[in-house]
Amino acid sequence: MKRQLGLSLFFLLISFFSFLKVEATHIRAGEITATRLPGPTLTYRITVIAYRDTSSPVPFGAGNLNFGDGRIVNLQQASQIAGNSFVRTDLGNGIESNIVTIIHTFQGAGFYTISYAEDFRNPNVLNMIESVGTAFYVETQLLVDPFLTVTNTPQLLVPPVDRGCTNVRFIHNPGAFDLDGDSLAYKLVVPKQTRTREVNGYRPPNDPAFGGTTQTGTGAPTFALDSITGDLIWDSPGTIGEYNVAFIVEEWRRINGEFVRIGYVTRDLQIIIEDCDNDPPDVIIPQDICVVAGTLITEQILGIDPNGDPVLLESFAGIYEIGSGSATFAPITNAFRPSPAAATFTWQTDCSHVRQRPYQVQFKVTDNPQSGPNLVNIKTWNITVIAPAPELQTVVQSPGKVVDLAWDPYNCFANAESIEIYRRIGSNSYEPNECETGIRSGYQLIGSVNPSDTAFTDDTFPNGPIVGNLYCYRIFARFPQPGGGESIVSREICTMINVDVPILTNVDVRETDTSNGQIFVKWTSPFQIDIDRFPPPFTYELYRLENLEGNSNKTLVTSTQDTLFLDTNLNTEELAYRYQVNLLTSANELLDSSSIASSVRLTASQRTNLIDLTWEYNVSWNNTTQEFPYHYIYRNKINSNNPDAFVLIDSVNVLTNDLTYTDSDDQGRELIPDEFYCYFVATQGAYDMDEIPRPLINHSQIVCQTPRDIIAPCAPVLELTTPNCEEFFANKDCGYRGDFFNSFRWTPTINEECDDDIVAYKIYFSSTGPEGDFQEIATVPAQDREFIHEQLASFEGCYLITALDDAGNESEFSNMICNENCPQYDLPNVFTPNGDGSNDTFRAIGNPLSACPRFVESVKIKIINRWGMEVFSYQSNTAEGIFINWNGTDKDGNELPAGTYYYQGEVVFITNDPNQRSRELKGWVQMMR
Repeated sequence: MKRQLGLSLFFLLISFFSFLKVEATHIRAGEITATRLPGPTLTYRITVIAYRDTSSPVPFGAGNLNFGDGRIVNLQQASQIAGNSFVRTDLGNGIESNIVTIIHTFQGAGFYTISYAEDFRNPNVLNMIESVGTAFYVETQLLVDPFLTVTNTPQLLVPPVDRGCTNVRFIHNPGAFDLDGDSLAYKLVVPKQTRTREVNGYRPPNDPAFGGTTQTGTGAPTFALDSITGDLIWDSPGTIGEYNVAFIVEEWRRINGEFVRIGYVTRDLQIIIEDCDNDPPDVIIPQDICVVAGTLITEQILGIDPNGDPVLLESFAGIYEIGSGSATFAPITNAFRPSPAAATFTWQTDCSHVRQRPYQVQFKVTDNPQSGPNLVNIKTWNITVIAPAPELQTVVQSPGKVVDLAWDPYNCFANAESIEIYRRIGSNSYEPNECETGIRSGYQLIGSVNPSDTAFTDDTFPNGPIVGNLYCYRIFARFPQPGGGESIVSREICTMINVDVPILTNVDVRETDTSNGQIFVKWTSPFQIDIDRFPPPFTYELYRLENLEGNSNKTLVTSTQDTLFLDTNLNTEELAYRYQVNLLTSANELLDSSSIASSVRLTASQRTNLIDLTWEYNVSWNNTTQEFPYHYIYRNKINSNNPDAFVLIDSVNVLTNDLTYTDSDDQGRELIPDEFYCYFVATQGAYDMDEIPRPLINHSQIVCQTPRDIIAPCAPVLELTTPNCEEFFANKDCGYRGDFFNSFRWTPTINEECDDDIVAYKIYFSSTGPEGDFQEIATVPAQDREFIHEQLASFEGCYLITALDDAGNESEFSNMICNENCPQYDLPNVFTPNGDGSNDTFRAIGNPLSACPRFVESVKIKIINRWGMEVFSYQSNTAEGIFINWNGTDKDGNELPAGTYYYQGEVVFITNDPNQRSRELKGWVQMMR
């Protein structure tokens, strides 16, 4: 009787699950998007979009929507609540769209992964196993933060079901539009059936099993997603049928100067491929453009079919939905029209449309052949909208050693975030290129004002504006994040500072020594002083300060009526010096002081076969002029007849390069590792005055260095990133003895105490814990920042890592990271040794898979009856033996009666952690017959 009952139950279950698979297999594709409701709120409109196979009688919506904050709702039930909605639309050709909108309020800020899962997908999807019994799952990650301006997910405007033909290139673009103006990126992923589980047996559509070639027949089919445009291209399908693929649309925002991923939308896309004797249509669109806000864009779009079939011309873009200043595409029609079909795109841009990223407009053309499927072509048009330049009008030197700027009211002040003011010494009167915004290098940001302001006073000079210099200004507008964007820069306007004080022209190191160093200092007399009020002769007081900044050891060096002086008995080898000249009248009254200027300070650092030079200064003239752009490098040991002589070896264009130079064998000058080489640098500069000779040449001190690198890098910092055991064992059976792996990443440590010339990392591993013997297992290149240690017998083990430089210097060991196994062993409370093949033995729990014994070395156990008599004992000696498998008999093989039995024993685990090494087994089990 029990046997018959078991068979009946078995066939009933088979029939039940077969019914489920036939009746509930229906979902083709979909995604989830989220839009924040107005105001600083945590409330969002969550939209689940799914496409259903209408051949199934089961309606969409039986699954659960998980908001990622602990709350889960049934989609059909939630759609009945006031404020929510559920719209079904039959699209024909066996496809129905379902758009469900749910209003949801999150309880706090944070990242939330919103997901929807429902049984099952539609049948016969070729590139996965048993789609008919595979759940449909999509997810979207959302950053909820009421303090950010806006946080909405990208909206995908093109539906996620498309058709194509064998041997014809297929293209799909989701038409992604970000309401906030964030940057978007695209990445292929594998379709999922749960949050942690991909669909079974997934293969990309261009897998060799599906055959085919490229449309031109020149090679194997390709399948790729453009990470920037979102174009998904399959060139070309080889087998008719239905395929599902998935990709994520990532949302990136610039926060504190760095791009941060703030969310993504997963699209699960179905591609239906048929045989056809047809050529794809084409859509003719304009070239990508860049326009200034306020420009009216009007362009004609053409849809053409090479076979003369009618075509449907459509366009998808967020700019059709943005409210004021929305674009139009006309005529709007859902009907096929004779080829060629034309439509006009029109958009009146304004200041509200300015943003850093281009707007993408997708144009889609679909043909309508007399037989066979429709073919599609999609092209994307990029439109960049930039802001007009502010109109700078005047730049005037004012009393008090300040400069006043004034400009016209800015056209886009209501949309801009600020107007930024930039300054440089000397003119660079360039005209911006087409679509060039912001400002080129060489200008210094000196201030920022509200976009409604029209004036700025430049009082940012550390010691007042330097006389004799031409100060040039430009301004531009910056627009707020997340869209960002900049205006075209204004024209340049310059002003010359009056010369009524002495001007320093030279601070030139003539001798390098720790105590007998010499610096030649030279200055001019004041050119524009009122000699009627202040008749000559003048007296000059020369003051000296140590180092490039600060007021260290300010000393009166000399008082003279001359305009030059040789300063001696200096430590020019170890120190830089700065000088300032005071101007005294014939009555010995202080009139004014010059600007401060320093000597050139040169530093040399060693690398293997290289010597790096860097130099710096703090001078009142301009050392980066268009007229004299080069600084010159001198070195000894060039002339074999006079190795002590310094010879010009190279120059550096400081307009296009930093104040750095590397001396290496690449210049044809062999550097001997243990040899010392000496250098000095000659800088060129000028004032913007014809009265002062040009160029002004000043030399650094002499430095010497050897090209042998003896400084090791700093130790990196390790971080373990291994997935948890529950995820790893989610779909692995109890007998799994396969490969385990550990993954980790690291961050290099860069500071002044060690070199940053890292070329590789060495990875060390101990399988026996922190006190074990660490062995080198790999050396990886410097660009790597993570490592996966595969083919392990278990998770346990510890890791150290070191950094190597190009001289072979190895850092100290990093911090140690260790991973442990996750031991598990559980016994049941009941078993039924009745010979029906189900639960016949008392053995370790192995179902569900997550309950399997894991990392068990040995098991010993004894079982006693209720009177305390031992009826069974066992000690394992194989991996399979850890399950025990007591069949309910005593030591002699006699069948024991049903009842409660007690056990006691020990399980020993494979782990280095002494606290987890062993565990007592103690409990009871009910035997039922």
